[in-house]
Amino acid sequence: MNPNEKFGNDGLLFTEDTKVTFTFGNTFGAFVSSLGLYEVNGNTPTSVQTLFAEQWAADKGHASSGSDWLGTCGEASSTVANCTAEFTFKANVEYALGLTSWSRTGSDDVAGSFINTVFSTNRLNSFSGDGRRRVANGEETQQFLFGSHGTAIYSGEEDGLSNMFLEPNDEEAFYNPGGYTSGNPLSGLLALGIEDRGNRNDRDFQDMVLWAQAERVGSRDVPEPSAILGLTAMAGGLASLRRRRNS
Repeated sequence: MNPNEKFGNDGLLFTEDTKVTFTFGNTFGAFVSSLGLYEVNGNTPTSVQTLFAEQWAADKGHASSGSDWLGTCGEASSTVANCTAEFTFKANVEYALGLTSWSRTGSDDVAGSFINTVFSTNRLNSFSGDGRRRVANGEETQQFLFGSHGTAIYSGEEDGLSNMFLEPNDEEAFYNPGGYTSGNPLSGLLALGIEDRGNRNDRDFQDMVLWAQAERVGSRDVPEPSAILGLTAMAGGLASLRRRRNS
C-alpha cells in the first residue's frame, strides 16, 4: 500500500482509485443483518452501497441456536443472495464498512426493529459497556477484525481451503482483537470478522465473516497466478461446502 493509505480500524482510504472485491463467508447470529459501505466526512458516515443483505435471520432450516443461526449465500435456501460484491474506492476519499442489525420478527424471521450499526472505523462507534445500542458520547469500540474471522472454528484443509470455517465457537470471546486492527487487501485475500454486539456483546467477531481483495483500477499488471488460484479454490470450496450443507 502507498504511504498515507489505510485499511483498518482507523479508516479505509486509498490514494489511487482501487477496486475491492468482497467475498461473503457466513453469518452466525439471530439478528437480520446488512453490510454496507459508507463514505466518511469527518465523523459523519453516508451510505453509498449495500454489499450483502440477509433476507432472514438465518438460512431456511437453520433458524435456531442449535444450528448457530447459520447464514450462507447463493443457494435457494440461503439468506444472502449474492456471494461477491465489488466497489471502487475513489482516490483520497475515506470510507468505512458498516454492519446494520435488526431484530427478527414473524414466523419467517424477517427484519423487525432496528438495533444498531457497527462500523469498521472505531471513531464512528459509540457504545457503553456491553450494551448493544448506540449512546451519546460512548466508547469508540473496535467491532471489526482485519486479518481474522474471530472465533470461527476452522476446518483445516477441507475443500483445499485452509481458512474455511464450519461452525462458530460461542463459548469465549476472541483472544486478541487488538492484534487485528488493519490489513493490506492489495497483497491477497484479507479475512474480516465482525462483532454485532449481540448476546451481551460476546466479542466473538464472527457474526458476519468475509474476505476482501483489492486491485488498482486501470492497472496493467497481470495478477499473480497464486492469487488467481486462491480465488478459484475459495469459490470451489464455498460451493462444495454449501452443497454438503444442503444435502
